[in-house]
Amino acid sequence: MTDQEREGATPAVLPEDDRRAADTGEAAAGADEAASANPEGEQAGGYAGLAGLARRYRPTIIAYGLVLVLFAIGTIHTPGFAGWTNIRTLLVFGSFIGIIGFGQTLCILTGGIDLSVPWTLTGAAVLSSVLLKGSDANFVPVCLLVAGLAIGIGLINGIGVAYVGVPPIIMTLGMNGALQGLLLVYTNGGISSSPPQGLVNAVTDQVLGIPVILLSWIVVAVIAIVLLSATTFGRRLYAVGTNASAAKLAGVRVQRVLLVPYIVSALGASLAGLLLMGFTGQAYLTMGDPYLFTGAVAVAVGGTSILGGKGHYVGTIAGALILTLVSALLPLFWTSAAGVQIADGAILLGAVYAAGRRARGNGTGWLRHSLASFVAGNKA
Repeated sequence: MTDQEREGATPAVLPEDDRRAADTGEAAAGADEAASANPEGEQAGGYAGLAGLARRYRPTIIAYGLVLVLFAIGTIHTPGFAGWTNIRTLLVFGSFIGIIGFGQTLCILTGGIDLSVPWTLTGAAVLSSVLLKGSDANFVPVCLLVAGLAIGIGLINGIGVAYVGVPPIIMTLGMNGALQGLLLVYTNGGISSSPPQGLVNAVTDQVLGIPVILLSWIVVAVIAIVLLSATTFGRRLYAVGTNASAAKLAGVRVQRVLLVPYIVSALGASLAGLLLMGFTGQAYLTMGDPYLFTGAVAVAVGGTSILGGKGHYVGTIAGALILTLVSALLPLFWTSAAGVQIADGAILLGAVYAAGRRARGNGTGWLRHSLASFVAGNKA
């Protein structure tokens, strides 16, 4: 039999698997032809991708929109509000929140929180001030000592949360109280030392018109963005925050991942303490009190879910700017400093409520998806 006869003898009805493959190939070819003949489809796909990104980052987009709205309100109300001098001042004050917010972002992404920030910050400033006694001679060794103590504080918090299983809010709040007691004993309830003049000059100096404190925040922001966006640890952090059990089954060492955020948070609080001491020219025992919830509020306002697994430091930057603008605007209208604290509390409650609504919505969606899959499986 010739080749042509063999081709003519091919059965008209293919086996089931071959027919499905052929149908799939024809469908794929038809889809390719349709795509080449309809470039608008590609454009529509691009629009769909942009819409998906907008939905995914909607809380962060809203946060930056709120920054613009608050800034516009200040500009309309006060003529010099949009001047570079005022903008620079706002960014400097926002830098302290942003630096603290780095560690808080990592903690909250895992479903935790660090409430030991106030007295970690205060401890770094007070201890360095007492040890230096206004001299620059031993500045580097003292800074290394402060960093080592901060790492120790973070390790204790992290071990308590990750390995012992103490709830983060209880562990870190207990640490905050312990640090407060230790500092009160160490200073006998008061402090009279001043920071070294070299530190004051360095912190209040400018580089190309940009304050050193703001440059410090920029460096921290770059590190945070790269860590969360382009490293294996960042992916593991999101995995643990989303579902720790599933991450563990996937081979992630969950306890080690949970340990790191508290170390980073303690280091960030210590850095903020040294910068704040140099900026104000003094160290005092209540200097960390305003930052008990400020970092966490900035993280939540920036779109990071307090339940963990969703968010980014890019949103925390917006949250820090929002809190700074709120603190600057409220006294211009009617409220006092106490009103600013009330506003911070209200913002935090609002963020918690919004996160709860999103969580309930996600839970319902997961249930609907599971029921649909179950029904489809029974029909098959």
